[in-house]
Amino acid sequence: MGLGSPLSGDLKEINLNDPKRTVVFELDANNFEDADGNPISQGKYRDEGYVAGKDDAENTTSIFNVILPLTLAAVVLGFVVWTLQQL
Repeated sequence: MGLGSPLSGDLKEINLNDPKRTVVFELDANNFEDADGNPISQGKYRDEGYVAGKDDAENTTSIFNVILPLTLAAVVLGFVVWTLQQL
């Protein structure tokens, strides 16, 4: 397994003598269905392809999402100009 790769089961056996069964995993069960095969609700972001509408409170943009980046850009630009003038 690579660094950060998810494991989809448990490592059961490492057999270096048999090239066909070098690493043996036991895979985890599908957790999106119950024992009867009915889908388990995962929340509004995972079920039914949820997309926020125009009237949703999550779709509104705060004024700080505009003011803060512009302020930071102006400060950085001022710092760059000040640094170049000091040379």
